[in-house]
Amino acid sequence: MAPQKVIIIGGSVAGLLQGLQLKRQGSHVIVLEQDPSKDRASHESGVSIGKTVVSILDKYDATGRPADIPAKYMSAAWRQRRRVANTTWRHNMSNWGTLYLILRANFDGLKSTCVPNPPGPKHTDGKVEYHAGKQVYGVSYDRDEGFVTVSYTDVTTGKKASVSAEMVIAADGVHSTVRKLMQAPTRKEYSGYIGWRGTVPERLLSKDTIEYFSNRLNFSLLGGHYFISYFIPTETGHVEPGKRLINWVWYYVVSDGSSEMKAIFTDVNGKVHPNTVPQGLVNPDVWKAQLARWSSIMTGPLAELVANTSKPFVTKVIEAQTTKASFYDGRLVLVGDAFTGFRSHLGWASEQAARHAVSLDRVWKGEITMKQRDEEAVLYAQRFIYLNRMMGFSGLGWVASFLRSALAYVWMMTTHYISVLFQ
Repeated sequence: MAPQKVIIIGGSVAGLLQGLQLKRQGSHVIVLEQDPSKDRASHESGVSIGKTVVSILDKYDATGRPADIPAKYMSAAWRQRRRVANTTWRHNMSNWGTLYLILRANFDGLKSTCVPNPPGPKHTDGKVEYHAGKQVYGVSYDRDEGFVTVSYTDVTTGKKASVSAEMVIAADGVHSTVRKLMQAPTRKEYSGYIGWRGTVPERLLSKDTIEYFSNRLNFSLLGGHYFISYFIPTETGHVEPGKRLINWVWYYVVSDGSSEMKAIFTDVNGKVHPNTVPQGLVNPDVWKAQLARWSSIMTGPLAELVANTSKPFVTKVIEAQTTKASFYDGRLVLVGDAFTGFRSHLGWASEQAARHAVSLDRVWKGEITMKQRDEEAVLYAQRFIYLNRMMGFSGLGWVASFLRSALAYVWMMTTHYISVLFQ
């Protein structure tokens, strides 16, 4: 049975997937989110919608809003050659903001342009609280009482407070505070490349360009760096042709600590950002120089797409892996990117978070133990670390790195299946 009272640290997609499930199961859920703003900045980033996310939405969503745009094909271009590969590969893509707003509408009734009339609570729902601007600085465990206490600071007022519950779920992202507080064994590293990102409303693009990107996941290989692009809903929830966005990511190799890295991550006001330069703050001279250097070798549709991007942003591609998922006798659990943050090539962060929600539900139903859940989470994370690396290395043309990751993946899965066979 689900815990009666749960604290979720982190109010983004991973935390809300957990929170919505627990609410529907009758738990009292308290979300502590560090960001104080009422409108979370999504950058209109694209995310993959996997089968586990779909299953949670099918079971618990009461808004009726479509969350994704399906596509049938996967295609690849080589520089100015438009189609060097094309295959059937069905997938569903969404907008981070769309998914977040649908989850918030279900969880605590947040009104938005995406969901202007949020559904009311069901009679079996538990009580929910969503507290923005709460920065966690401590966690402690009373084994005798069976409670975990979370201490936090209001980032606006500076006031300190604490709250206790029988279960704490840490969903506070790839730079997780809770992971650091628990001193979880963690490997965190820069991948060696960055992601330039942006979206463009399709109404700004030519008919030829819209057709080129339609109904497919597009890879554009430029030799040493590459783009991935696809349609996503708007943050207001539009999925119909004519009102959608095309999302793109440009994986581009930059040495850490180089002068090029410093220039890219220095914003228009002269501030150097450690990981992300948000929309509207990218130095326009840096962006213009980037386009001037590479636009001539892009396909026409891709060049038109990036040229029409009014507010690009840029992030370092980070990989973070933790090998310990639960603490305090299973009463504190790391989920989503707080547990393992993949390189972003497959857009699979929300699917991992959804799997973590479903696996915890199986623990509470008595179908598996917490130890089994943790082992499953570690194996799944390692699989997708390798798969994301392989996707990225193939796009970047890093053949040796691709082969090393492929061999490591095969070896890992072989030894896993052998160990299962002889249990």
